[in-house]
Amino acid sequence: MNLKLQEYDGNNITQSMIDGYCLEPNDNIGGPQSIIERSRINPHMQPIMILDNKRLVGCFCLHTDDGPLLFDGDSQTDILLQAFSIDSRFRRRDYALITLLRLSEFVYFNYRKVDRMILGVNPTNIAAQELYLKAGFVDSNKRIHGKFGEIYIYHKNI
Repeated sequence: MNLKLQEYDGNNITQSMIDGYCLEPNDNIGGPQSIIERSRINPHMQPIMILDNKRLVGCFCLHTDDGPLLFDGDSQTDILLQAFSIDSRFRRRDYALITLLRLSEFVYFNYRKVDRMILGVNPTNIAAQELYLKAGFVDSNKRIHGKFGEIYIYHKNI
């Protein structure tokens, strides 16, 4: 495994890689195309691609400024992790855990003012909650109400 986290800039990821990204119908999350489109509207959203030997195996968005405010965070010191997904063909190979474990270092070197990562997770998504806890995130015991109901807020210090 040669895992690399890379900011999307339009040159490093081909459209065929994006078009070939697979999610299950019940994943209820957008893939890379959705993240890229939203980042074109909001300059505080940065799509991050998870690559293994130049294969796109996952993606997520890092959202600064107004993003953390949506999850009871601080716009000056927090960064919001959103839309985290692993291509369904590459699941159960530890890509998610390794990515989350390396994310602190990535954020530290690329977002100097950030002290803490935050994310929201659906209360029924037990597998995601267990993954985030295993990667060092902590349940803040704060809850917000999103478009689809209650959301648990997790955080991890950098």
